[in-house]
Amino acid sequence: MKLSLPLTWQDYERAADRTAFLLEAVDAWRLSPAFRTGWDASRYFRGENTEVARKTVLRAVKAETRDEHGRRRARPEAREVVGNRVASGFLQRFVTQQTQYLLSEGVRLGDKALKKRLGGDFDRLLSHLGERALLHGVCYCYWNGRKAEAVEAVRDERSGCLAFPDAYTGEIRSAVQFWQLAPGRPLGLRLFEREKVTLMEADKGGVRVLGESVNTAPGLPLVPFWANAEHVSEFTPAIRSKIDAYDRILSDLADNLDRANDVYWVLNNFGGTIDDVAEIMEQISRVKAVATLADGSGVSATAEPRTISVPYEARVTALKLLERALYRDWMALDMEELTGGNLTNVAIRTAVANLDLKADRFEWEAYRFMRGLLALLGSDTDDITFPRQTIANESEIVSDIAVMRPDIDRETAVALNPYLRGRAGEE
Repeated sequence: MKLSLPLTWQDYERAADRTAFLLEAVDAWRLSPAFRTGWDASRYFRGENTEVARKTVLRAVKAETRDEHGRRRARPEAREVVGNRVASGFLQRFVTQQTQYLLSEGVRLGDKALKKRLGGDFDRLLSHLGERALLHGVCYCYWNGRKAEAVEAVRDERSGCLAFPDAYTGEIRSAVQFWQLAPGRPLGLRLFEREKVTLMEADKGGVRVLGESVNTAPGLPLVPFWANAEHVSEFTPAIRSKIDAYDRILSDLADNLDRANDVYWVLNNFGGTIDDVAEIMEQISRVKAVATLADGSGVSATAEPRTISVPYEARVTALKLLERALYRDWMALDMEELTGGNLTNVAIRTAVANLDLKADRFEWEAYRFMRGLLALLGSDTDDITFPRQTIANESEIVSDIAVMRPDIDRETAVALNPYLRGRAGEE
């Protein structure tokens, strides 16, 4: 019987054949809606709108046939062809803005020696973990005793990681990472348990253990970084549906503009058949002229070239409304709100308020992640802060410092000055 999600650590413990259980669990995760959402989120992040990628349009083309006498006949025929498929970059913009706003400066620990143990590139890794968490709902961090490593819940359409939580506490007790280069190739597996980490390979010949390493950390060496308290991707149906609508309208507008570039001809007083029309249009296309357009009635015939006028006002309005709704739903900052050099810091803080609220919620997940990771290093510190990027009118700040100068010391003035590099009191 095939397994279905959710699966718990107790399910794994009770399995008669744990290796078979892992393989079936991997298949169940790859077929789950959460995995598909995560994979789609990765593609939208790269600008690959899967909805627009299927878009086609009907296009009139000339089909040529021969009659029983061998004479060529031409007739118009509607065919489904690939149209413009214009994808937007909203998801990358939103995810990057939220991640970098909170995590671009890294994490600051009260114990600098503890931060050093995490490695020199840990801050970069932290941003990557946060980015993948927003896309997939969670990203895991493996601590091998020397350095941290990102383990993505959704790496590509055949690779990822599935965790098994305790059925009673929700704490992750074990997890399996899997990867496959292509269909038919061996499936790589890495099983994370509290006592050890096991590397395996599975193919038609069965499952082979390639190696084991003993876990020396005081707990499961895999820590989750959740996107939110709901543990789901930020690529929600509300966001996806609006991106799809935006991209469809933009693609349709591009198709209409392409059609508007074509010239169509109005043949006045022409008594020929549709085959004759096709012959005339071929002649016009080839020699850019036509000798006669007479139907034998004695009344002169004319051919008038015309172009199509594209009604785009409604589409442009719809695009603006959707863009505004996307920024509002994600709680992102539209940089167009911060135009002009005379914005006060009060106005800037008002514009950034929603982004701050979103970052506050995300910061709790980042804090929980860091607490879990530092516990593996034997530390229970809560001196963990995430210095955010600041958006401010720096000239106004300098003016305020000048006003406060009689009441503050030089070190504080230097620390507050945005034009001076470094922070007072830091080495």
